[in-house]
Amino acid sequence: MEQFLIRTNCIICNHHLEDLFFPKDLSIPISCSCKRTKDEKDIFIPYNILTCSECKTSQTKYTGDLNLIYASNHADSTGSIMKNLHKKVCDIMRKYITTVTNITEIGAAKGVLSSLILQEYPCIEKYYIIEPSFVGTKLEKQFIINDYFENVNEESYKDSNTIIISHVFEHFYNPVDILNRIEKNANIENFLLVWPDLEYYKDNHIYHVLNTEHTFYIDNNFIKILFNNHSFELLEEVKYENHSVIFFFKRHNLAPLKLVNENYSINSYFNKLLDKKQDILNFIQKNKQINKKVCIFPASVHTQFLIMLLEITSFDYVLDNSPAKIGKFLYGSNLECKSFKEFCSSKDIAIVLNGGCFNKEVINHVTLQKEQIFVL
Repeated sequence: MEQFLIRTNCIICNHHLEDLFFPKDLSIPISCSCKRTKDEKDIFIPYNILTCSECKTSQTKYTGDLNLIYASNHADSTGSIMKNLHKKVCDIMRKYITTVTNITEIGAAKGVLSSLILQEYPCIEKYYIIEPSFVGTKLEKQFIINDYFENVNEESYKDSNTIIISHVFEHFYNPVDILNRIEKNANIENFLLVWPDLEYYKDNHIYHVLNTEHTFYIDNNFIKILFNNHSFELLEEVKYENHSVIFFFKRHNLAPLKLVNENYSINSYFNKLLDKKQDILNFIQKNKQINKKVCIFPASVHTQFLIMLLEITSFDYVLDNSPAKIGKFLYGSNLECKSFKEFCSSKDIAIVLNGGCFNKEVINHVTLQKEQIFVL
């Protein structure tokens, strides 16, 4: 079984890719999960970035086997940001609900958003979820299609006129193919996209861009043009907590526009983190000299990415609030995951906060001295 494939052409415009970011390939863990024991074998794949010289889309050169990447579900948010995001999406639906017959959501491992929408809008009779690894509690009006969207015949959800994709579109290896399929399905009139605000992440050094799951970077305006060129007109755009952008589109035949990322440079994104390496090492050394255990938050791709790029191996633990991660080990390392809630007030530790917008959810719970906290 091939553990990864190599991209040679741009996923957006199909232009041949040549512009490598790193002169030499790095190595990245294939999965963003946690493993039960540190003795479990980790799989690493090569890592590099290619930027298209035509449309300026940055994309990972190597794409991992999906069955290995998603072998273990790790989308286990425990804070308020994701919960409130689902509520926000549900609220936005209100002004369009009279145009909605039934809904098809692509990718929804737990079905949280669908449960909220069905509770809020009993007029929805059927809610299809296309998801190969559904682990939620199925409701009466939910119809689970256990497969990848690419494999599903549109007849399976032909009485649906609305597509929802929430924090999934960025995971597709060939997003244009997905849009082509939806565009050709004449039944689909509405398209609600919840997109991670990758542009904000990139510009504010939140390390959840261009990894084994988010394998391409495009700016927010590019998203609107891309959907315009696939017959979906933007009706509403809402930014949420520097975390997500919610777009609501309506089918409409529109003149195609030129597809070029305006905010495309990734130089600062990588270089700023590389510039912080010595500061992080100094923080670790200073605290270890006074017998502190140095931890990093969270147990997620944010931390895997930092460890990969900076090659820092001197953390003692990784911290998280997810019960599904605590007591396990971060994939690709031997770092045991400890409870953030239990450790965040211990005078015997120091913490590197690397959770991006999630830092603000946890920092108020930290009662350490400022010398014991390093915020990225």
